Amino acid sequence: SESPQVSGTAEAESTVKVELPDGTELTGVADDQGNYGIDIPANKKFRGGEQLKVTSTDASGNKSDEKVIDVKDTTPPVAPTVSEVTSESPQISGTAEAGSTV
Repeated sequence: SESPQVSGTAEAESTVKVELPDGTELTGVADDQGNYGIDIPANKKFRGGEQLKVTSTDASGNKSDEKVIDVKDTTPPVAPTVSEVTSESPQISGTAEAGSTV
């Protein structure tokens, strides 16, 4: 599978910096059309709601405003467990991820 990546556009040939929630900084360079893609190492895992901060700096040293990206939770919850249902105990009960809809 492909590594997660932060991609977008910035000033052509500017240096793009991505700051991860743990303070790690990753850098890349925008191409001559301004497109960039910075791979996130596979050992870096994020939770939904964490933030990445992205800036770019041009050849003259001018730094852009910071763009903050919220990490989206795309991991499905674990399947819920269901207690045994019998004719003597028709109530359905079990467990599921906190906040999920069952």
